[in-house]
Amino acid sequence: MASPNVTFLAIFVALALSVLHTDAVAVAAETLRHRSKTWCVAKPSVDEAALRGNLEFACSESDCGAIQGTGGCARPAGLLSRASVAMNAYYQARGRNSWNCFFNGTGLITITDPSLGTCKYA
Repeated sequence: MASPNVTFLAIFVALALSVLHTDAVAVAAETLRHRSKTWCVAKPSVDEAALRGNLEFACSESDCGAIQGTGGCARPAGLLSRASVAMNAYYQARGRNSWNCFFNGTGLITITDPSLGTCKYA
């Protein structure tokens, strides 16, 4: 039978390795999340009523200056584009979590920058 000191040392090493591994995985995941840029856009198949609702909600909770007045996205081609800009503003402001792009199943997270011309997504 192993001495109490050896048993204690084995348990201590196992716990230390477990904590180090957990911290390393958490740090790596957080680093990847911040380095990997993602955007939230409206699914192309979404109906106009849902797009209007998303636009209204997102603008009530985040800065929609890009689609208002003289913003760079003030004249995108249609409701889908305007809603996507607003949904992305909300998503970015809330920390780019998947649930912040849900919009009742009408949001889509993309790794491709949807910016076009003067309309630059954050």
